[in-house]
Amino acid sequence: MAFNFNYSGYQRAIENEFTIINKYKIEVPFVLHPAQEHFLSHAQERNVILKARKLGFSSVLLGVAALKFIFGQNERCVSMSFDSTASGKQLERAKHYIKSYEIKESIRLNKEFKIPMKYNSKKEMVFESIDSVTKRPFMNTLRIGTAKTDSFGRGDDITFLHLTEVSQAQHLEDLLSGVGEAMVNDSIVTLETTANGYNEFKTFWDEAILGLRGYNALFYGPEWEYTREFLEMKKMNLKDKFPQEYPMTPEEAFIASGKPYFDKEALRGYQARVKEII
Repeated sequence: MAFNFNYSGYQRAIENEFTIINKYKIEVPFVLHPAQEHFLSHAQERNVILKARKLGFSSVLLGVAALKFIFGQNERCVSMSFDSTASGKQLERAKHYIKSYEIKESIRLNKEFKIPMKYNSKKEMVFESIDSVTKRPFMNTLRIGTAKTDSFGRGDDITFLHLTEVSQAQHLEDLLSGVGEAMVNDSIVTLETTANGYNEFKTFWDEAILGLRGYNALFYGPEWEYTREFLEMKKMNLKDKFPQEYPMTPEEAFIASGKPYFDKEALRGYQARVKEII
């Protein structure tokens, strides 16, 4: 199939070529949700996403990485999580995307099709091929795993990087410095996370909002995915834990998460009364 490395190309290919396992453990076509579609249409070379839980950004970003791996040339795609329990799920999801593409391509060609993997391990997939026009060899890699907290990516030449739960990074500035050295020209970087209190990531987020970090800052609350009735039910069930799982604003996300020294309700009250001084 013809593939364009742009917003419409990514969305069309994800929805046409990939399937996904839904929350009911059923394999279904990968149709983008509103938040996923909005992100793809607003993504820039450097992005940071602050979000409520389970909005599907890891799924769509891994879909983009898989497409670059399948259709690109000399792509080095990396998807890492600071949550050690998430990396295994990411690996399973990536391999599922690739398998679903192989099945659909086999149907189109009326014969078995497999991506010619040179290497396929628990952390990395590699395949080599030759460009049909230029006859030049190329190699694509897709690496998935648990991120290190210090000096991530130094010495790498990465074309696509997805880091999830970066608010858990112990040394965020060291991480960002390593990312800057690892990325090649025209690469895409997306940091994606829930909040984790008033820590180093909170400072980074505030500076990104002010345009001081060169990152496109995007917040996605639960209303992107869930109905008002669902959220009201969750609010009754979760009570004071609701803002932590389903924050409606960035400010609420940071206050509700982590372990602040001051009382959370008091912080919300002060925040509601504060006025910006110009």
